[in-house]
Amino acid sequence: MAIKVAITQMNSILGDVEANLKKVEALMRSAANLNAQIVLVPETFTTGYDVADRLPQVSDTIPGKVTDFLGKLTQELNLYFYGSFVERNGDQYHNTGAFIGPSGEVLARYRKVHLFSAEKEMFVAGDEPAIVKTELGTFALTICMDLLFPEYIRGLVLNGADYILNSTDWLRYGPLDEWEWHYKQIRALACIRALENTVCLAMACQWGKEGEFTKFGHSCIISPSGRVLAGIEEGEGVVVQDLTIEGVNEWRQIASYLEDRKDHLDLYRKQLDI
Repeated sequence: MAIKVAITQMNSILGDVEANLKKVEALMRSAANLNAQIVLVPETFTTGYDVADRLPQVSDTIPGKVTDFLGKLTQELNLYFYGSFVERNGDQYHNTGAFIGPSGEVLARYRKVHLFSAEKEMFVAGDEPAIVKTELGTFALTICMDLLFPEYIRGLVLNGADYILNSTDWLRYGPLDEWEWHYKQIRALACIRALENTVCLAMACQWGKEGEFTKFGHSCIISPSGRVLAGIEEGEGVVVQDLTIEGVNEWRQIASYLEDRKDHLDLYRKQLDI
């Protein structure tokens, strides 16, 4: 069975939760008009990235205003939603992905495990994966940097994930330098994670400028063979793509990476000191 997956791309306005929720609503309504069944939005969509100086003002609880707002929308539009925002949990803050169903209920909360650089000064890392079973399939929830840890993504797939959802804000501080860190690497990264795990992957990215930061865009939907099926390069918008795991078992007989790894587990354990 094919499902209609929507990826969105936006340039969140720094610190303006109300304005960003209006943007997300517009994107969700556009996706629903294109018959999407699940909508993926970028990382820290309510606030933008550089909000360390205002966390108490821009964060929210779960449940809270943000999830109540999105829950009403998913119920009205009859679709699933996933994206990350700044969660307040007592005196701690997390970069948290909320997975909300057509009933309006928060079905899963995923606190980002792999924090990047200064994020460790803003957020407390999560310590649990999130895999959600629905009538559409089984979804693993990830945020940005998680894709750079192949053993983590492999573990999600080995534990039953049919689809990897990645809510992200790949960015660069300042001008392009000799390392040329930009969209080509992150698009390739998404393709590789899908290919090596023979799994579907959808990635929604922030785009544009945020002070000295450049947000790369290039959101994409990837097949289990690592092929880009649909994407948004620059600008804000939404794209919907049919995605299916039908035929994946047959593909895995050829691309037998998951099965073949079993021949070398002792070697891997020795290398990784586990």
